[in-house]
Amino acid sequence: LANTGLVPHDEFELLMQSTLSLNPETPLDVYGGSIDGLRPGAKMLREMLGRGGNRKYPEAIRYFISLMQVERQLSKQPQLLDQLGGHLEVAVQKAEQLGPTHESVIETLNTAYQETVSTLKFRIMVTGNHGRHLQQGNNPAKVRALLLSGIRAAMLYRQLGGGRLSLLFQRGRVFKELESIGL
Repeated sequence: LANTGLVPHDEFELLMQSTLSLNPETPLDVYGGSIDGLRPGAKMLREMLGRGGNRKYPEAIRYFISLMQVERQLSKQPQLLDQLGGHLEVAVQKAEQLGPTHESVIETLNTAYQETVSTLKFRIMVTGNHGRHLQQGNNPAKVRALLLSGIRAAMLYRQLGGGRLSLLFQRGRVFKELESIGL
């Protein structure tokens, strides 16, 4: 989105649904209840952790580390988590009526990000074409909504035992896990 101004609708919708999945029964429920929702991310993860991945995906690796850092800071501030939760509940109500990618839902997520995550010391620096894509229309709101989705994923990853360095030092285990679930 930051580089091209576009994001595949199906992927954007799934990520917005994951952000709005507040009480999932299983981790898979966060991503639509189907392993298929994980395929694009799993493919990229395999490539990132494979040979030359750090050269092929330097921005994605930087975002992963940044999202983990922001999630850690956010998790230590219960009042911000409560505030974020309130915004997410409003977004869920809107999404139930309008759909998860409706402008009103995205704007609610944008506000949630600005009033909570943006107040943290560490900031995620989004790189891309600022004049052309990052400043146009509702792209800034979409970027913040996608960052919230990334923070949601980082929170789930940490809850399941992951950490910033575990992907780097446990590549073999990650590959085996992806294989074992058909990814």
